Amino acid sequence: MILAGIIIVVALIVFLFVRKSYKPQQGVKSKLPTKLYSLDDGNQTKLLVSTEVSQEWIDAIKAKYDWNEFDEYDNRMWEYMYKLFDETVEKSGIESYDVLWNKLTRQQKLFWAFLAFNGDADNGGIYQFVFNRPEFIIAIAEVWEELGIEKLRADYTELLHELTGKTSKIGELKSVFNDDSESWKKRWDSFAAGYKELLTTEKMEAYYYDQEFKKGVHKKIADYIESNMDQFVTIK
Repeated sequence: MILAGIIIVVALIVFLFVRKSYKPQQGVKSKLPTKLYSLDDGNQTKLLVSTEVSQEWIDAIKAKYDWNEFDEYDNRMWEYMYKLFDETVEKSGIESYDVLWNKLTRQQKLFWAFLAFNGDADNGGIYQFVFNRPEFIIAIAEVWEELGIEKLRADYTELLHELTGKTSKIGELKSVFNDDSESWKKRWDSFAAGYKELLTTEKMEAYYYDQEFKKGVHKKIADYIESNMDQFVTIK
């Protein structure tokens, strides 16, 4: 189990980090997150926001994508993202991320948190996820626990421990990066300097990008969705 004390400490520190780093224009209501997300937030089991799919579509996706012929960028997980997440969000018309998060089912929240982590991790590393998407820092810890991916659960717990001592520094770096008055070089250097602050991210990246490990994670997500399909879509 993830240590409750560490979660509480990180939550309090990162909440201040999130609020300090974002400065909306006066009079403008932002759709950006204003809090740290948890899978336990809001709605859990009522399908309030969804799209429709047919059983034939579900069967076709399973038939088309065989896990023995894994393609990192073309598999069931991505198809589920396009249909079950992207289309659902678009059809909802909900602009506020906070409102949307609270309306989703627990399973939809888990998928969103994973997509947030995976998207940034694949693009610029796990440090980039911490830097760009701090609102998901607690939720992704819950994801690894709920999915039973022990290696990620254990190492991410270590990352949370490390973060408790580095959040102030990362917050300073993010403040510079978000300052439009600074040169792009200075802003980029500020972002890049953070890679050496959280060394556990390198430990995780050493295996997260491995083809077989990635396959296992994508399959875990797809299996989770298929076992809880009624918590993602209306089947017509």
